Amino acid sequence: MVFWKFNIADSQARIEKLHTQVHQRTNLFPGQRPSEKVQLYIRTHWLQRAKIFLWFFLFGILLPGVIFRFLMGTNLPNKVWLIFEIIETFYFLFAWLLTFIEFMKSEFTVVVVTNERVVDIAQKSAFDRTITETNLDRIQEVAGQTHGIWLNFFDIGQVEVQTAGSDVPLLMNFVESPQLTARKILDIQRESQSRRRVSDVDKRTNDQIPKRSGENFSTEELKKMRSGSASARKPYNSP
Repeated sequence: MVFWKFNIADSQARIEKLHTQVHQRTNLFPGQRPSEKVQLYIRTHWLQRAKIFLWFFLFGILLPGVIFRFLMGTNLPNKVWLIFEIIETFYFLFAWLLTFIEFMKSEFTVVVVTNERVVDIAQKSAFDRTITETNLDRIQEVAGQTHGIWLNFFDIGQVEVQTAGSDVPLLMNFVESPQLTARKILDIQRESQSRRRVSDVDKRTNDQIPKRSGENFSTEELKKMRSGSASARKPYNSP
């Protein structure tokens, strides 16, 4: 019985380890810095990909099927049927190629928000990718918008990020919960600015601490020096 429990615990530990490795792997993106930590991934809603396959079904399968069904009631020569089948085959392959390209564009387009910057990875075509980035400090305004009955029903819209020094905002279309996503980006920016202010204060405080050779200060004395209060100094006793 103990051996059975041990196996269960060991299996759960391996699963958690594998999950951690996969999670860390998915947090990687092109150009990630060693000190960066991914805070937010923004992808297009799954309805965008569903719409792509719906258009393929309507115009790549259903429409040729209706035309083929209509022509079956006519007496066409064999050569005409052969030409029609060739055209239909090429039409199907072309429709599937366009569907695959649109699916790739939707699947591999992602906006990554880290603790330092916002990285926009846009898949323009099958072999064309554009990566733009902006620091969190340059973000001036983030707005989430939703238009239309169906988009409001599914809470889908676009997120617009306006940065300093750029007239063209960063647009993320077909995003789930755009207002909530915009608020998360602003929260990440505030946390980054807060950490930077604390780091700057600590740096200035450390620079103001007197550094004299031959003197050591205790932890309490260093705390008093950082707070600006007077403290006694403990002289170094040479042997």
